[in-house]
Parts: sequence; structure tokens; C-alpha cells
Amino acid sequence: MSLTADELNNHVKNIMGVRSIKNKVVILCEGDISEVKNFKKNPSKYRSLEKFPDANFYKACLPKSLKNYPVPTPVFFNCGDRANVIKAYLMLKELHAKNRTDSYLDINKLFVIIDLDIQKAKIDNYRFENTEEIFNDLYNELEINSNKIDSHTIFTTGLIHKEAYFLLKCLEPIFDKDYHLYRNEKLDLNQIYSDIIEEISEDQDLKQNFKKVACNRIDFLGLNCSNINELKNAFREKFNHHLDDKLIKTLFLIRKVKPYWEKIHTIESKTKDHLSEKEIERLSLNIAKFYSEQDDNRFHLTAIFKSIYRQAYTITSADQGF
Repeated sequence: MSLTADELNNHVKNIMGVRSIKNKVVILCEGDISEVKNFKKNPSKYRSLEKFPDANFYKACLPKSLKNYPVPTPVFFNCGDRANVIKAYLMLKELHAKNRTDSYLDINKLFVIIDLDIQKAKIDNYRFENTEEIFNDLYNELEINSNKIDSHTIFTTGLIHKEAYFLLKCLEPIFDKDYHLYRNEKLDLNQIYSDIIEEISEDQDLKQNFKKVACNRIDFLGLNCSNINELKNAFREKFNHHLDDKLIKTLFLIRKVKPYWEKIHTIESKTKDHLSEKEIERLSLNIAKFYSEQDDNRFHLTAIFKSIYRQAYTITSADQGF
């Protein structure tokens, strides 16, 4: 959802006016904010935004180990699409510099999580000029760069979208538990991966950003990037001979996963070929719970949240156990 300049301005001012953010970490993320039009000038209702996707997913991903520290839980705010999240962050920084007396925001506890996506997004007045530069500094061959992460306040996902984290191989037991379907057959993640590969050459956004973005992201895997069809063939060959976690994540660096996620359904689904909104929310929160319980620093969001806690509350890596 894109906002007009006036809508974004009101949204930002209302975030600053939420009394319950005082002394707390505030994390801006992408997600629907159509509901805020009903809030008008009542900032107290803004805390309910945490119950909406995507904020509720990120909050549920907070590693359980972080709850051992006597500090407040971060507050998450949806801010629309990726461009609006960036604008909201910069506007909050600008308004804070004016020493506003109507703000409860601690600017040193303000952070952003946005999707990497396939297109670069420009960022003004930040030490990185765009999202691709942030990604390149934050990650190295799919792994978090632990030496650089604590210098960031704007974080990109390490895979193309947050939905990419919904379809990793480690989540198979969650789908099996409730017998999920894909294309009206029992869900098989390998079938989804195969479909994503076979439809590489149909991805128009990938075609437009093929050389400047996609090939640079996955050059560490040594795949043939001479053209998009050769890349598809290279993925197909590796998939058929040696499917592993690294190959899947590499694929998820360049291919949009959300359209495939949206084709997952159950026999009980009210809609024939996809989950209802309530089913999507329940499944995504189960996935978030899985990640929070693993508390695995190899999971990008776990590492990001631990970094945010370190920066905001001066918790050391030794304190966090890594």
C-alpha cells in the first residue's frame, strides 16, 4: 500500500505520539496500514498495528533468549510498502532533529526491516545509497556478516522477501502437521522449488534486473549467468543432481516466492486454491514460532534482532551467547 505525502506525514507523527513507545525499541516494517485511516488522530490505537501482518510475524520471530533480558519488547509498526518504510524512517529522523516536545521516540532505538526485493531502492541521507549496498554489507554468501551487522539501523532481509523464509526445507514438518496442499496435491516443497526454477525465464522483474542485480547476488555459486535461460538450466541441473539448503536460498535471492506461497491451501480452505487470511496468519505465526524457538544465528532475522538489542541496550555478544 502506497501513501500520499499527507498520509505518510500523519502516520509518522502518530507513531511519535504513541506513549507506549517511550524508552522502547521501535522497528518499522512493510505491511498493510489501511486500518490507520480509521485511527484518525488517536495515536493510542496505533499499538494495534502490531497485530497485523507483517508486524505480527516479525514480533513472533523474536528469539526466546531475548526475553531473558530485563528490557522492554520492541514495538513494530507497519508503514506500507518498502518505499514508504524508508520515507517514514527518514522523516522520523528529520522530525527528531527539530527537538519536538510531542514525541515519545528514542531516536537511538529506531530501526527498519525491509524486503531485499529484486529492484534497488534508493535511500537519501543514509550511509548506504540503496538497499543493494545494505545487503552487500550485511550478508556474505547467504550468511550474516557478524563484523558489520551492528553498524546498521536499516536492515534488508537476506532473501528476496520475508515469504522466502516461509518455504525453506526446515519447515516441512509444519506443513505436514496440518496436511497442506499445493496445486491440489499434498504439499511437496521440492515441487515448489522445481516450479520456481522452471518459471525463471518468465519472471519479467528478474529479466529487467538480471545483470545488474541478480547475477551479482549469486556469483558465489558459480552458475552460468550468460543469460536467463542458461541460468534456469544451471539451477535445474543442480536441483536434479544435488538439492541442498544453499541452492534453495540462492534461488530465493532472485526469485519472488510470494506467488507460490499464495498457492498453498488446505482441504478445509474456504477458498479453493489458497489459504484464507486467518489461515495465512496462523501458518505464518507457527513459522515465526519455529524460528524463535530455534534461536539459530544462521537465521537472518534472529541475527538482526540480536543486533538491535545489542545496539539499543548495550548487550554484548558474550551476554547473548555468541
